[in-house]
Amino acid sequence: MPIELGLTGTANMIVEEADTAIVHGTGDVAVLSTSRLLQLLQQATMDALDGHLPEGMITAGLRVNLDHLQRSYVGTTVNASAMLTRIEGRRLVFEAEAKSGDSIVGIGRIIRVQVEREKFLRPIN
Repeated sequence: MPIELGLTGTANMIVEEADTAIVHGTGDVAVLSTSRLLQLLQQATMDALDGHLPEGMITAGLRVNLDHLQRSYVGTTVNASAMLTRIEGRRLVFEAEAKSGDSIVGIGRIIRVQVEREKFLRPIN
């Protein structure tokens, strides 16, 4: 299936100790780290693209703009979604959101770029 505007993906998690700012070295409280929130949102973009990339192509993260709006304690369920809103050549622009219940945990824009797997994995000289 081709890549089309409106593709959506999801990813979900229950916050564990391993997901906290303390463990990630980005804070001194046991709440969901921003880096782990970003990873969850990236997973949602990958879910949206699952089965839509041409043979031999992958995507790589290019740019992220993320607002982490609410803390999430260990044991909290966080649900992420991402929608493809723009296609700019090889660049794929997603609007992403993570929620816990009705509360928005984070929102952002994630840009991924399509690249050939072989080229991407070649050593840089």
